Amino acid sequence: MTIIWSEKAGETFQKNIDYLLKNWPQIESEKFIERVFQYLDTLAKEPFIARKTYKTKHTYIGVIIPQISIVYRIKPKSKIIELVSFIDNRQSPKKNKRLL
Repeated sequence: MTIIWSEKAGETFQKNIDYLLKNWPQIESEKFIERVFQYLDTLAKEPFIARKTYKTKHTYIGVIIPQISIVYRIKPKSKIIELVSFIDNRQSPKKNKRLL
């Protein structure tokens, strides 16, 4: 399947990288980026590996690292996986709902 990034996914991905660069050694941001792209490679081959959400059709949440998850939507007819957002698992669920 083809993976596309929404604008919000790009923004939240960059926000996480900026946080890591500001508060952690650079190697941690490099590890995070590597982990994201490893997950995306797996996702392209196995799109149903994550937990399905109950509110939105064809939407899934997968854990990248314990602190960060990715929300994505599968468009079965066009065989596209759209990355919706990266969410911080430490935030309140109400705040994360707005990112779905």
